[in-house]
Amino acid sequence: MKEQFFMLSLLILGPKAPGKDIDIYTQPLIDDLKDLWNVGLSIYDDALAEQFNMHAIILWSINNFPAYGNLSRWSTK
Repeated sequence: MKEQFFMLSLLILGPKAPGKDIDIYTQPLIDDLKDLWNVGLSIYDDALAEQFNMHAIILWSINNFPAYGNLSRWSTK
């Protein structure tokens, strides 16, 4: 597996965990995803030998229940 295709995970445990302030870690990702959805990215398709505009979204994420509450800002008791 090539390094650029690795999936990154973020685990911050203990008293230094960001809790509800997880936005400082996810905001750069959110900004990039908004650009990919609204503007897109010009990509070259080698099979068709042409450029096309690619758009992308996140379909789902895998979290435990407390992390789901932090990311969605919903109360999860």
